[in-house]
Amino acid sequence: MSIEQEAPRNIELASFDKSGVEVSSGYPFDEETYPYEGEIIGVEAEENLEVDLRDQNFGWVLTSIWTNSALAALDGTIVSTTVNEIASQFQQASMVTWVATAYLLTTTAVQPLYGKISDIIGRRKCLLFGEVIFGLGVLLCNFSNSIPQLTIARAICGIGGSGNSAMGNIMLNDILPLSVRATYWSYGAILASIFQSLGGPIGGLFLKWFGVGGLFTPQIPFCIGSLYLSYRYIHDYKEHTRNSWKRIDFGGSICLLMGISSFIFFFSSSDNTTIEDKGWSTPQKWSFVLLIISIIAFALVENFIAVECIIPRVILEGTLGLMVCIHGLIAVINYTCLFMVPLFLQLNWGVSVSRSGGYIMFIVIFSSAGAMLTSIVLNRVSKPTRSSQLFCAASAIFYMSIFTIVGYHCMQKVIHYSKPIYGKNTEIPKHDNWSIILGIAILGFCQGSQNVTISIYNVAKVGRKEQASSTSVNLLFRSMGNVLSVSIALNIFTNVLKKKLGKVLSNDLKLLVILLKDNAVLRSDSMPTEKIGLILEAFHDALGASFVPCKWCVYASLILSLMLFVTEYKQYKDL
Repeated sequence: MSIEQEAPRNIELASFDKSGVEVSSGYPFDEETYPYEGEIIGVEAEENLEVDLRDQNFGWVLTSIWTNSALAALDGTIVSTTVNEIASQFQQASMVTWVATAYLLTTTAVQPLYGKISDIIGRRKCLLFGEVIFGLGVLLCNFSNSIPQLTIARAICGIGGSGNSAMGNIMLNDILPLSVRATYWSYGAILASIFQSLGGPIGGLFLKWFGVGGLFTPQIPFCIGSLYLSYRYIHDYKEHTRNSWKRIDFGGSICLLMGISSFIFFFSSSDNTTIEDKGWSTPQKWSFVLLIISIIAFALVENFIAVECIIPRVILEGTLGLMVCIHGLIAVINYTCLFMVPLFLQLNWGVSVSRSGGYIMFIVIFSSAGAMLTSIVLNRVSKPTRSSQLFCAASAIFYMSIFTIVGYHCMQKVIHYSKPIYGKNTEIPKHDNWSIILGIAILGFCQGSQNVTISIYNVAKVGRKEQASSTSVNLLFRSMGNVLSVSIALNIFTNVLKKKLGKVLSNDLKLLVILLKDNAVLRSDSMPTEKIGLILEAFHDALGASFVPCKWCVYASLILSLMLFVTEYKQYKDL
């Protein structure tokens, strides 16, 4: 059906009905008029991406959205810097993967649904639902007495937090003109970075003072505040009449959740407290079977049952497909550093939990700097046209991929070649210290820049009308990168550590079991001194191995970003 044959539909904010602003929203996913390659043909005549839908309550709307972003940032670094200590306090270090990935797991499964559901019931209801569920999860975290309880609470947080993140991005895309979105995203990135930088030190102090029960307490007032602002100041959008609940791919989402869960369980269900290799355990066998079933079921649902796939094929084609893959790879790099660098500092150098959170501040501070500088540059060099925005965003993504390699090698050099610190001389070598700070700072800068440019590219490519679904797919790939990076890195660490320690402590199985259950014992006074050097080397080698997948993703993102840049350059030059 051609666009002219469809009845025009309005998607403007209800609060702007009186202003006379009208935005046509004919469904553009037609292969002839919307090929998803280069500049989108035929869409610019119907839709003006510079329409400004801000009203007198926009300040409060922005405050609510940014409060949710701050909560997510605080939550992420609280967990990443304390996850090893949490598992040690519960004497369940072998289950550390689930604490780290429970939030990300449910985020991956649920986040893609928010965009389409919000088209049916409105943005406001979806945002309020996410805020309530996130607050409930935070409350349950404070009452958790074991790793399984904390894992369930974190999973509930993920269901709500994914909605907060998705709806914040979608609503800003709905309201703001394309030319100013980068500026607002950079402001939000700065605010998120402030709270992200506070998460590590606050988490370390609260864990020390109040234990796991009080670790998540600082988030509760913010949850209440954001819920109040959203309820009072955020309004519903008019729904698209073409949408119905049948278009929501609940089956695909369930299959995705089962598949990723079984993948994680396969690696984390092995017995890491013995050095004997007994092959796959019974839980591993069942999780592998469930993984295969989930993959087959997902393929069947997406091909024969789903009205609209959870990952639409049209979004995976051409330059949009390159862009979402780059977003996923960036997430792998970012979250590997966010979780594994503090673990390296604590185990290899003996840095405290709160002090290791201070190192993470360099990632988040430079991430906000990257977002802000990129928005300033884009505003100055790009023109308010779709083709210019696409070319400039693709260029920035490619250049930052080059700098990512520089940052990664600065960090990798220290992680692989620095010596463990123990004994009387506990001073960290200045060269190693500054090299790792420089590396994570560059990685943070590049990640902040690329998050902004990917968002700009996404909206410029698909337009305002379909940005909800496209943004949800982008966030899905980012969430998949997050959950898989943490799961794979932690499992590589635990499995390599098991093999290395098995050789060192083959005559002291009791100490081996203690170290595998509780990594924090490594830096306690109860550790025997005669083998401490060899034990630390085993931990050092295991930590180094956990960064190998991150290295692959660094080079893969460079290749894909080069392909994206070349494609957009040719099309921009032809214009």
